[in-house]
Amino acid sequence: MRLSLLMLVMVTAPLMAQDAPAGFEAARFMPLAPGQWSYAPTPGGSEARFGGTFVIQCDRNTRRVTLRRPELAMTAPATAMIVTTDLAVHTVPADGILANSNRVLDAIAFSRGRFIVSGGGSASQLVAPSSPEAARTIEDCRN
Repeated sequence: MRLSLLMLVMVTAPLMAQDAPAGFEAARFMPLAPGQWSYAPTPGGSEARFGGTFVIQCDRNTRRVTLRRPELAMTAPATAMIVTTDLAVHTVPADGILANSNRVLDAIAFSRGRFIVSGGGSASQLVAPSSPEAARTIEDCRN
C-alpha cells in the first residue's frame, strides 16, 4: 500500500508542476505595465526593450542573455529577480546574466500573454506582455 502511494505521488508530481504558479494566476487580472516592446540590433547582438522598465539583451560573442530593470539602476542595489510565467517561477541572479540555454528564457518567450518580474531592486512587480521582440532577442543568442 505504501509503495503504491509513493508511486502515485512520483507519477503525478510532474503533472502538478505544470499547473500555473499562483502568482501568475493572480496576475492574469492585473493590468499590464504601460509601454511597448521594441527590438534593435546592437554591434554585439540585439536587445528588446519594454518601455524603460525591462531589457533583454543578447551578447552574441559570449552567448549570454542579460535581463535588466534599467529604471532601478540608480535607485536601488541589484538583487535577484523573480520571473513568473505560466509554467514556473524562476530566480535570475542579481547581475541578470544567463546562459542562452537557460529555461527562463523559453518561459519568457512562450508564456501565455504575459510574465511577471519582481525583485531586481524594486518592491513593485512588472507585468509585461509576451512579445515577438523578446523571443527574437533570445533566439539571436542561440543562432
